[in-house]
Amino acid sequence: MAKIRSAVEAGDWSSVEERLPSLAQHYALSEEQRLYLRLVQGLNWQRQGRHRRAIDVYKSFQPDDPHYVEARTNLAIAYLKQDWWTDAHRELTRLLEGNLDPEAKNRLRMMLGLSQLQQGFYRDARETFGTMDQDSRYVAFAWRGIGLSALHLRDYDGALNAFHQLKQLDHPALPGGPFLVAFTYDQMNRLTLAQASYQEALLHYQAQLQTIDRQLEGNRSNPTLRERREQIHTYLNQSQYGLATIYDRQ
Repeated sequence: MAKIRSAVEAGDWSSVEERLPSLAQHYALSEEQRLYLRLVQGLNWQRQGRHRRAIDVYKSFQPDDPHYVEARTNLAIAYLKQDWWTDAHRELTRLLEGNLDPEAKNRLRMMLGLSQLQQGFYRDARETFGTMDQDSRYVAFAWRGIGLSALHLRDYDGALNAFHQLKQLDHPALPGGPFLVAFTYDQMNRLTLAQASYQEALLHYQAQLQTIDRQLEGNRSNPTLRERREQIHTYLNQSQYGLATIYDRQ
């Protein structure tokens, strides 16, 4: 069991698939070990994109079972992958009613809020993101979600406040703050502030690209850095376009 747990943690799914069949038939396993193997089987189906098979596995877990929360969280993810968002929202809401540690609840709120935002339930999404703890490691996702929800609701002051918070946090995975501040001023037709904010965003993203390019010099194949570079380059282009439209209107 220790080897398969290590393989799961390392993401070595070829080893997991090799060990699963023999372990599942082992007569000396405890109930906790059997439930863990069932969870791993669901994770393996999900990794392969076989979400309906994974759903059947996850649904078999009961509230008193070990790994229940992880199984049911992955059940919600599988529902979302199938675009069964009603089922996913119900599952996430049910989990949030349970006795979980605060950060686990923050993660569930982030998942629920993102799905509500994607489905166009902007008021619900804004409320969900607003319940996340300010000391959570997911707080940047909350501010972005609140801001985007407010934008869709045409609450530009609310969006601006949220995006200023996001900009201040400067979360490495969410570099959109400077652009979103400028874009919101643009939507408010406050062109002087929009122009200044787009210019500030350009300088910010250009500096970040230079830093990442230096880091990539010794590690060209780093997927995290390459993905981050592409993301920042997108915001740079959007800021350039936004600034150009400001000049056209002046």
